[in-house]
Amino acid sequence: MERMMGLLLAAAFSAALFTRTAGASTVVTAIYAFGDSSTDVGNNNFLPGNQAKANFPPNGIDFPRSRPTGRFTNGYNWVDFVAKKLKFKKSPPAYLSVSNDAQAYRSVNFASGGSGIFDAANFTISLNQQIKYFKGITHRLRTRIGGGAADRFLSKSLFLVSTGGNDIVGYYANFGLKNETQNEAFIGQLTGQFRNQLETLYDLGARKFAVLGTTVIGCIPSLRLRFGGGKCVEEINNLSRQFNKATQIVLRDLASTLKGFSYSFINTYDFISLVFSKPLNYGFTDIVSACCGSGRLNAESECRSNSTYCSSRSKYFYWDLNHPSQAGYKLIALAAYRGRRYASPVTIKQLVGL
Repeated sequence: MERMMGLLLAAAFSAALFTRTAGASTVVTAIYAFGDSSTDVGNNNFLPGNQAKANFPPNGIDFPRSRPTGRFTNGYNWVDFVAKKLKFKKSPPAYLSVSNDAQAYRSVNFASGGSGIFDAANFTISLNQQIKYFKGITHRLRTRIGGGAADRFLSKSLFLVSTGGNDIVGYYANFGLKNETQNEAFIGQLTGQFRNQLETLYDLGARKFAVLGTTVIGCIPSLRLRFGGGKCVEEINNLSRQFNKATQIVLRDLASTLKGFSYSFINTYDFISLVFSKPLNYGFTDIVSACCGSGRLNAESECRSNSTYCSSRSKYFYWDLNHPSQAGYKLIALAAYRGRRYASPVTIKQLVGL
């Protein structure tokens, strides 16, 4: 009788989760997001100090009510658009803004601007710490509804991950151009650590992973200005390509060795390279400068409350000296969700149906 009551409580809890995410896709129970500033929806707002924050205007100028949320862009980021595609009424909230476990179970975003695969920065929430936060949630979820019910719930959840870019930039900034052997050793260490982190998420119950590859990092305005004399820094782009290639190998290996592990790798590098080769086809008139900032390429300073910003924001790929605009993120999200040429072995739309 006691066992039956426990099963009924678990079923009731799961049903409540679905009810509270009314409008969400029936094949996705929850979305859990991890990563850096491309994914952060406001966690850094709650951290001490003033580093890596975007909770002030004109950030968020194109968000509903022109509200600066802590997203590093003028509106929505890629996770927001994926959540919309999956028919979630709201994007997963920032973990540090969540006041109760019931909300966190339904979907939550752990990402933190400035973070990376390695624990390098002290002003951010590292990927390792993000995973520890998730571990706490899964522990409480299992205590509440039981291990079996929690495993079923998590197996139908979607795990979005975007990381590695800050590690690559940090490596190049600290050590400069190294020989190929040293670069390969760095990429090996980076993807080895990333593999361990993905395996930890798997051990905690994650099964469906959408991993956003690093992009043409050497072309972001700040790095063009700092290292490239206004041009793309090809050495950084080469590191990005190497990381993406190694990450795909890791994902294929995990899928072949871990039961139930499935994934979609989004080749952001190749997709954005295509966009940059034909910007007008995608609605952009500027793929070099930041919309908000100052000086050359509008990238000599960060986007601040007193910064000038462009009026035609949808025509700029970059919002500030480091981050895409809402228009750029929307394109990335669409490529991830349904772009079979750039998402492999399946798109996110296909992944959630597996």
